[in-house]
Amino acid sequence: MKSLSITAILLAMATHSGLSAVFHPSGSEDIDTMRKEIVADPTTAGNYRERSVLLFVWLGSLQQQGADTHSFFDTDKAYYALETQIVRGAGLVRERALGKVGGVVDEGYAVLEGISRKLKEEGPIHEPFKGDPVGFPEGGDMDADWPMFQANKHNTGYTEAPGPRTGELAWKFPVGLGWYARPVVEGDRVYVASPGMHTTSLCLDLETGEEIWKSTQSHPLFGIYKYPALMSTPVVLEDKLIYREVNSHGGNEGQARNLVYIDKETGETLARKYAGHIDYRTQVAPVASNGKYTVYPFGVHDIYGTPAICQNLNRLICADVDNNRTLWDLNVGDIDVLAEPVLTDYLVFQGTTDGYLYAVNLSGERSPLMDPTWDHSAGQRVAWSFKANGAVNTSVTLVDRKVYFGSNGGTLYSLSEHTGEVVWQTEISEPESGARKQFTVPLYFEGKLYFGSANKHIYCVDAETGKVEWQTALSDWIRAKPGMTSEGLVVATVDGQLTCLSKEGIPKWTQQVSTHQIYADLVVAGNSVLVSDSDLWLRRLDAKGNLLWKRSLLNAYENEAGERIFTDILSGGTYYQSKPTAATGKVYFGNAAGFLFSVDAETGKEIWKFEMGGAISVGPAIGDGKVFAGQQGGERFFYAVDADTGELVWKQTIPGGWVWGSAAYDDGIVYVPTVSGYCVALDAKTGNIIWMYPTAKSVPAEPAIDGDLVYFGSWSGTLYAFDKKTGEIVWKRSGIGLDSGTLIAFEGSIYLPHHSSVFMYFNAKDGEIISRGNSNPAHTGNFSNFNATPAFFKDRAYYTARVGAGLRGVPAASRIYCVDSKTAAIHWTFEDGGGLSAPAIASDRVYIGSGNTPLFYCLDAFTGEPLWIYKLGQRVEEATLCIYRDKVYVLAGDGYVHAIE
Repeated sequence: MKSLSITAILLAMATHSGLSAVFHPSGSEDIDTMRKEIVADPTTAGNYRERSVLLFVWLGSLQQQGADTHSFFDTDKAYYALETQIVRGAGLVRERALGKVGGVVDEGYAVLEGISRKLKEEGPIHEPFKGDPVGFPEGGDMDADWPMFQANKHNTGYTEAPGPRTGELAWKFPVGLGWYARPVVEGDRVYVASPGMHTTSLCLDLETGEEIWKSTQSHPLFGIYKYPALMSTPVVLEDKLIYREVNSHGGNEGQARNLVYIDKETGETLARKYAGHIDYRTQVAPVASNGKYTVYPFGVHDIYGTPAICQNLNRLICADVDNNRTLWDLNVGDIDVLAEPVLTDYLVFQGTTDGYLYAVNLSGERSPLMDPTWDHSAGQRVAWSFKANGAVNTSVTLVDRKVYFGSNGGTLYSLSEHTGEVVWQTEISEPESGARKQFTVPLYFEGKLYFGSANKHIYCVDAETGKVEWQTALSDWIRAKPGMTSEGLVVATVDGQLTCLSKEGIPKWTQQVSTHQIYADLVVAGNSVLVSDSDLWLRRLDAKGNLLWKRSLLNAYENEAGERIFTDILSGGTYYQSKPTAATGKVYFGNAAGFLFSVDAETGKEIWKFEMGGAISVGPAIGDGKVFAGQQGGERFFYAVDADTGELVWKQTIPGGWVWGSAAYDDGIVYVPTVSGYCVALDAKTGNIIWMYPTAKSVPAEPAIDGDLVYFGSWSGTLYAFDKKTGEIVWKRSGIGLDSGTLIAFEGSIYLPHHSSVFMYFNAKDGEIISRGNSNPAHTGNFSNFNATPAFFKDRAYYTARVGAGLRGVPAASRIYCVDSKTAAIHWTFEDGGGLSAPAIASDRVYIGSGNTPLFYCLDAFTGEPLWIYKLGQRVEEATLCIYRDKVYVLAGDGYVHAIE
């Protein structure tokens, strides 16, 4: 890296300081304050961590605006080299690194000043434009399906379909986060989690929505996969708040495994106390407290372990309020994270996915309200348990010593809080079989209970008798607990609508509040409603549905075009990973909230949805009239559902239960890579396991099939070739690591990405290396890292590279390579696109999204010339493409599947 003196850095930054007319605000007060501070106060070993977080957050914000960030590479490389020495080094090595890192951080700010100026004055790296339909290749097969990841069992990424012509939006479908963290109101303050790398929670003024304070974080290991996200509803105590962390790295030995205690008045982080790691794909991190005891579900999530452990939350832990001492640890069975524990002074109530509701004694003291026959001397921990007729995947409501809840079997219950005896139970008709949470948490108001249901109905039930007094059908599934205002009952549906009903169940008004799904419970305060949606907006509406204010839960501002530009980075990991697939007029994809969708390929209208227990990162595989998919973070099952109706055909327990690599379908068998490290073959008709093989570590990448062999790559650094019918190992080769990208197995050869080479291929029959490819820095660029699935077309392979580490999940920049499949010669490169997401090919055109800008490209396959450029709202994470008929479908980080024609 070319070294700049501190004086030069300060002069460069002073040019763009607040004293200059050409200072370009970032949209973040924190970032801009830091930019100005550095001019007068160079970074030191004592403050570099906080400053480096804001540096990389600013980088991410500039990337979202399409800035050309290639020039940040030298700073990026130098920073991570020093960080490694600081974290892993000792003695003089660490001391020297600490002495240098401040200067690198300051230089990084100077580089970003230049990038920001260029963005404002010259525009983004490329300007979007529409393509000219004249000259578009004739023909194309409108019946060609894209039934699995990268189009086919070979993973070539090529289709005979015509593909899109001009790069115009046909439709987009919202697929937001699994955001269940609701705000909590106390007096005139609103407390709510913020899942940012920098900001972790917010205290807002209830009346205005203005920020009173925010809490921040700083940790030794940097990056979006290493920094925790807070994704829990705050527990509000007398003088502090409790949150719980999620992310993906490190398991119970990592840095995201804690309850976080925050001062209510200042936002200062008081302490972080071990509570067990939760993978961010689980969607929410439950914790509850009554001010004396703190209770939380516990399981072992360690996807980087050897072997990986993907254990459901199946234990309930009770500690003192500050989580300094564990009081008891009880295995109650699998707990859905949406079934948060509920505490009284003496008991905690916990539902489980196997249909039990437990009432557990918090201490050895017998509640004066309990059955007098309870055996105090025996230290009985479980006061009582009740078996419902389906999973209890929601919290209970406690009123007048009664326990109210619903089960996934379609039954509403009232139990005695003291004994667990049934007071009444009420069946509803036609429960939604595709939902993992049939009912909302019930709302009690003036002797009535209000249950929302996944069958699109809201029910009013007499709390004493269980009689259904009325039911009203609404537009979609109801997931959020409703709220009562002076105008009536306010109900949110998953499609983003809010409806107010009279006491008789008659709709009074309906508002389309959000573009995205609403999952989090509604909160009523001051005769207004707080609504938190899956697009990370928190809104306050009055009782008549008028918007009073809205606030982005991830720090952001709205630019002149009304676009939300983030000034913080969604932490924990990358959330938008599902890969669309398509067949018979339908497009299939999943989302971070655990929903598998089928939509009309032409219109984008939802046909059906099916819910799983955790985030869906895979591309659904289509075959034999079924859709095959699994989830990560919540349960042990892999699913087959009917492709036309979304009805469950079968579900199968697989080792560890979690998948993030897509399955492949061939000749009646479904091949599944698992997070726990198993390669699994399932019978497509029955779900029965045909064979499975344990590798040493997780299998993150998709399998490929060629002839009689199926190929899997593991984090163990081994590539396996199995007989696809028997599971017998035909050959394996060590030293081959696959991660975000996977291999192509085609016509007797295996082509795969390699971290240090743009090109590598093998003999598919015996695993012998045919070519180690092209690692010449003059050709590849000495800063390239190849970790995405390539595509293959007419003796050419198309690879993408990450340029720099960036946010370790968001590269500093990216680039595309077209390579001769035999000689490794590079035909052309393009300066943006891919990074961690694969290209796709149709009609002599290469289609690819960018891993660091919001731009989506259509390039001439033979020259690399842009034929059109489309602007998404955010980068593409690890969601590869689907080309079907005359459109390309892509899931972007803006929370939409875009259909581009």
